[in-house]
Amino acid sequence: MATKSDLQAKAIELEKDNQALKKLLDRAERELNDKLYPEEMPPIPVPYLITCQMKYYRMPWEPFWCYEHLQWCDELDSSFPYSMADNSCPICRGDN
Repeated sequence: MATKSDLQAKAIELEKDNQALKKLLDRAERELNDKLYPEEMPPIPVPYLITCQMKYYRMPWEPFWCYEHLQWCDELDSSFPYSMADNSCPICRGDN
């Protein structure tokens, strides 16, 4: 039988999960309505190829962005979207 402290801890954990889900839902609604906050917008215009990949994989722009070189990753990991470790931008690959 669960104690009162166990139930309180579980309730706190569930409330945190609920808040996280509400934040995800709010962002998804803003994205669908094209009303993202400025900090949620891509830093530079999204190329057509990246837009197609975002729609195909149903993912936001962040997984396609190279934060190290501040460019779009135009080459995806072979097991994307399950692994994103080998996503690369032209500078990562050494292309000019």
